[in-house]
Amino acid sequence: MTPTAKIIGLLSGNVDQLKDILIDNICAYKIDNENVDDTHAILVVSEDNDGQRDVGNDTILSTIKRVSIMFYYPINFEGDMDLIEKSVESFLYAHGIRRYLNAGHVITPDTENITNTLKFNYKQDEIEEEDE
Repeated sequence: MTPTAKIIGLLSGNVDQLKDILIDNICAYKIDNENVDDTHAILVVSEDNDGQRDVGNDTILSTIKRVSIMFYYPINFEGDMDLIEKSVESFLYAHGIRRYLNAGHVITPDTENITNTLKFNYKQDEIEEEDE
């Protein structure tokens, strides 16, 4: 499973635990303009490069996987952006996925949305246990 699929699955399957997030507003790689409600926060999940690998006996044992979640808000958004982002961060933290970067809120020059990107990483085991 790709890191993007893992995060999309976790967030979509637990949207009731997230603050003001709509399931159709959780997107992979790009905004799904046909289905999102652009009066609410939109999350776009994508992957970053892998991090450190743990190796033993010339075998990769685990890899640090990295994902980015870009939050898009309409220019006239009246909700609490910080609370929304913290609910996602806390939820992912509880699942062993840690934030390592918060880019801060900016306004995009083209669409004039308010955006913020949070970057996360987690350790993925690369060797699967065989059934005995």
